[in-house]
Amino acid sequence: MQRIKIKHLGPVQELEMEIKDFNLLIGEQATGKSTVAKAIYFFRIIKGTLTDYLCQVYDTALYNENDVREGFNKVLKKELKSIFISLFGYSWDLDERLYLRYEYAAGIWVDVKLNRAGKRKYISVGYSQQLTQTLNDLEKEALELFEQKPETTTISLAYASKERLRNYTNFKNSVNEIFDDYKETYYIPAGRSMLTLLVNNRSLLENDNLDLITRQFMQVIDNIHSLFDDGIKNVHKRYPDGERKFDVTKTAEMLISDLKGDYIYNSGKEYIILEEDEHSEKIPINFASSGQQEILWLLNQLYILMLKKEKAFVIIEEPEAHLYPSLQSKIVEFISYFANINDSSILITTHSPYILTSVNALYCAGKVIEKNVKDSKKVYDIIGSNCEISPQKVTSLKINKDKSVLNLINKELQEINTELIDEVSDNVNEKYMELYYMLMSENNML
Repeated sequence: MQRIKIKHLGPVQELEMEIKDFNLLIGEQATGKSTVAKAIYFFRIIKGTLTDYLCQVYDTALYNENDVREGFNKVLKKELKSIFISLFGYSWDLDERLYLRYEYAAGIWVDVKLNRAGKRKYISVGYSQQLTQTLNDLEKEALELFEQKPETTTISLAYASKERLRNYTNFKNSVNEIFDDYKETYYIPAGRSMLTLLVNNRSLLENDNLDLITRQFMQVIDNIHSLFDDGIKNVHKRYPDGERKFDVTKTAEMLISDLKGDYIYNSGKEYIILEEDEHSEKIPINFASSGQQEILWLLNQLYILMLKKEKAFVIIEEPEAHLYPSLQSKIVEFISYFANINDSSILITTHSPYILTSVNALYCAGKVIEKNVKDSKKVYDIIGSNCEISPQKVTSLKINKDKSVLNLINKELQEINTELIDEVSDNVNEKYMELYYMLMSENNML
């Protein structure tokens, strides 16, 4: 079981969290939900950095043109510090008590802390002894492969390319095996409506002032939006596969229904196609509703991952933004559907009680199926096929205003305590009742 520990990072004072297949963080703004999500993202993308390092060592015996004789720990320090700074800021702005640790598997962990050198503070990344040893072995293997490579003048370019791909795949699989994690990590940030409008500005994608998460999200969109030149309903043709776990026609119809229109990318321009009776209207994306702009690349990115059969760990910030409560519920159902069909994991940060109650309904559906699998059809008639959430696979935390962390899973009742986050509604109802009684007393006096 993966687990993260965070101490004194931004608004987060102390938090420990088991990372499961369906993870939910809820709380008011500025309580640290995004900070936790970014910390998880940082630790999860270390796998990719290590794989890239090993491949560069195999190719050139260098890493980003730097000598690797001092070993991966020292060579990668600059790269990992740079990633950490891009997510959380410079060391002099961070709390001296900062400590983060991510446990991937038994004996495999990475931690981050602040160390002092005189008056200077610097970020230090550490590895467990077992992880250090296994990575040292892989590093040695990469250097040996580099030394054994024949001169490129004596072999064909096709062979060299094929050999490089084979070794890249081997290194990637080895790193995944060490971390006991075979899922790529993606971050779908908040503010998607604005990013949807900016993604065609290629100069922005290379802008150093753009934060890492936003840049990578925009690059993902830039890489896949041309796949939709014939709409959502036909994008599956880009990934022909006769053995899918889901019906592409029904799934595409589900997305178009949620989006309230089909999406088409044509000659560098994006449109939402609205179908009403026999009439269709082509709306440029910048004139689409804010809700459509918000969910467009949430839905499309998850769908592409399904079509590619790419297992993923997807972090989604505020899926409820600009959406009516009924559509919020549908989006949660699709997210759970994606996770089940695609053998993937999810982390959601949210302010919305509707998201929480929707998750609770799917959690309840998972309990029903778990107790009697014969009830699956009845459950699917209510929530849709493969939308349930297995109770063992859920982490649900509330971060309070006082920085305390509350586990929302009621183990005794085996449900999510939705009433614990509805204090605002209770407060509003109390105010209303006081005002109502005042009004009634005034009427009685007349």
